[in-house]
Amino acid sequence: MPQTIEIKPELSKITIYPVKSLDGVSLQKAQVGKGGCLLHDREYAIVDAEGDFVNGKSNARVHSLRSGIDIENGMISFRDEEETTWNTFHLQKEIAGINEYLSDFFKMPVSLVQNSAGRFMDIPDVAGITILSSASLEAVSGWFSSMDMEETRKRFRATIEISGVPAFWEDKLFLEEETAVEFRIGDLTIYGISPRARCVVPTRNPQTGEVIHGFPKSFAKERAANLPAWSTLNEYGHFYYLTVNCYIPETETGKWISIGDEIKITGKKHSNPFRNIP
Repeated sequence: MPQTIEIKPELSKITIYPVKSLDGVSLQKAQVGKGGCLLHDREYAIVDAEGDFVNGKSNARVHSLRSGIDIENGMISFRDEEETTWNTFHLQKEIAGINEYLSDFFKMPVSLVQNSAGRFMDIPDVAGITILSSASLEAVSGWFSSMDMEETRKRFRATIEISGVPAFWEDKLFLEEETAVEFRIGDLTIYGISPRARCVVPTRNPQTGEVIHGFPKSFAKERAANLPAWSTLNEYGHFYYLTVNCYIPETETGKWISIGDEIKITGKKHSNPFRNIP
């Protein structure tokens, strides 16, 4: 008889990205902030002279900028991928030095700006966090001979990673459009809204910016071929999707999630009650 695989979803990795589009920081636990995202996630962003984001979609040079942040002490460090020496600044007291360094790096005037409510998310009213399973990362890394699992993780930049499930189990956290799936991580209530359509960023090596040509087409072909029978992804028009957009209601502000928390689907609700969701 075939062996039954026990499904026990649990939180296995938390990653926040304090500066939008730059390097992530792994945490053992995280608190929900006022903006419906994890505290300090996308709290800062780099913008150009017109106020537009300087990110991986608009500027491939982003991939070569390494960053490190000490939130407790208010310090941030930068270096070029090809360099070994870090350039460290105080986030409040040395903002002029930060902007000078970044402008020199990008060869144009840019500024580091702050929003403590996490409004620098791509779609903050719909996706305060994104969720992906470790098994999905492993599967996707197997589709491309040059990508290991850690590189795949950095390409797709999920906030929450879950273990104890098969590949693409997270597709259970969304249904058809206009319907939200209610689930819990520990005692935190979250709503899965939709699959996350991907952009040009995952096509590039997160360290060098080197492009895998034909990546979206190859990815979509494999995603369709490996789609769970119960997934509703085929209702979204194409298969270049990975991770799930999740909304955290205001009632959950201040709650914590921790590595090892159980994940449990608790129901589904129509999405109309959620703020500003198209």
